[in-house]
Amino acid sequence: MEEKNDFAELSRDDEKARRIASLALAFMSSDTISDETIRRSFYPDLEKTSSYRTAFRRDRVALAECGIVVARVDGAETLWHVDSTSFVESTELSEEDAVALDVACLPLVDDPDFPYGADLRIALSKIDTSFDYPASVSLPVEKRLPSRQLTTLRECSLSGHAARIDYRRADGKTVQRMVAPYGLFGMRGHLYMVAASVDEAAQVIDGSTRTYRIDRVRRATEDPSVPFVVPEDFDVRDWRKLPFQLGAMSCEAVFTVPKQAVAEFSQAARGKGTFECVADTRGIVTWRVEVSSVGDAASWAIAEDVTPLSPPELVSAWRSKLEEVAHG
Repeated sequence: MEEKNDFAELSRDDEKARRIASLALAFMSSDTISDETIRRSFYPDLEKTSSYRTAFRRDRVALAECGIVVARVDGAETLWHVDSTSFVESTELSEEDAVALDVACLPLVDDPDFPYGADLRIALSKIDTSFDYPASVSLPVEKRLPSRQLTTLRECSLSGHAARIDYRRADGKTVQRMVAPYGLFGMRGHLYMVAASVDEAAQVIDGSTRTYRIDRVRRATEDPSVPFVVPEDFDVRDWRKLPFQLGAMSCEAVFTVPKQAVAEFSQAARGKGTFECVADTRGIVTWRVEVSSVGDAASWAIAEDVTPLSPPELVSAWRSKLEEVAHG
């Protein structure tokens, strides 16, 4: 059975809403954005240039309906910006439109894995004066507002400029680094940056790309004098790991998955690992995947109702946790 690369956790409408919101907030926080950055950041699935241009054109129409007119900047390089005509007239939303906008955006505002959630909360409160989302009031200030570090790193990613950061590692030690932020993603309530290290000669260091937790970045400063180019084969989704894959990989695990549950399970697997049918075994499919934490993998297997076959230490951890649950 071929590996199923599944990223369809959201409906098509949800994906469009997330993309439009991301585009709007990105344009409103940047002077200009290059065509290549837009394609890489918001349309990674569209390999054909014609498909990308069609999708981006449709999304510009949707943005214009929201009052954000995105236009091309005159010049040799293909750059886009928010046209000044977007702000010439002030349009007041009807009560019905305001409610519809709030309902459409609330899932994104409350999604900890959406990098623009705090910005969207602020934008909604400015667009709709009646917007009063209770969760935003109960959140601490640092959760209601996007951190300066997050804002800076997003701008660096969009502009292609390196960033100097102070980063607190998991062991508590703070280190200083210059990085090239390739992209951002959210997972398990945390936001992460995928970035490569940059040396003193302003060159990206081969093999240095890794993930950084945004809340561990204590300081971030953009350095326009150090530009970088995101590799053509980079896809931020490749760095979105499963809960037991945070850290250096320690082993390969094999699980059994009921054949009738493969379609549903592949969503939880986020396209990671490979599925194989077991010869001469009715209704059994195995799933192979790399693991960094055996304990986390055992807990995840119980939560997702799959059974580990190997390695032995994973099977042992899984049985121990089952016993804890049974005697809990």
